Amino acid sequence: MSQPSQSIPQPSPGNQFYPDMPAMRAPGLEFVYRLVAKMHPTNGYDIENIQGTGITRSIAGIESGTVKGPGIEGTLVENSGADWAEQVHSKKIYYKLDARYTIKTNDGHHIFVQARGLFRPGPGIEFSQPDSIDVDYTQDEVEYFTHITFEAAGNSPYNWMNGIVAIGALQSFGGAAVIDCWRLTNFLGQKVEDVYVGR
Repeated sequence: MSQPSQSIPQPSPGNQFYPDMPAMRAPGLEFVYRLVAKMHPTNGYDIENIQGTGITRSIAGIESGTVKGPGIEGTLVENSGADWAEQVHSKKIYYKLDARYTIKTNDGHHIFVQARGLFRPGPGIEFSQPDSIDVDYTQDEVEYFTHITFEAAGNSPYNWMNGIVAIGALQSFGGAAVIDCWRLTNFLGQKVEDVYVGR
């Protein structure tokens, strides 16, 4: 894994509340990749008011996409996944995200990705329910984040991705979800070790 972009950790605000304990710091962030996922223009659909709960299941197919980062480059396997989001009916738009899809790296390895999170307008921001996938949302308008997990082959160059805690910061542009994936770590600048089960 080549040297990624980094954020410099700061002392944790928790230290002032527990001054008699060893000091802690905020976790560091290392950039893993940017993924641009083109949503399918026609195969999305809703299942409304599931079991009378006031929750709608909103399914949006992922048509294609690209992935680029300092240690990975590839494409999304076409039509390999979707976002099975829950729309919670409230005064403001609120989605609980649940996306799954597969990356195929340029050197021929498959990585299964799961991402769960939320989408909602930022404080004081109002907008109506979108009627198409072509609506753009920037980070200045929405809270749009996911927790990302990976399943990569143990004998592949991407085994290390099995053992990281990753978050996605998202925006929407031109019918695509744009996802910056970041790794949380206490060891900035150090190579991630592979995950091995057994001896």
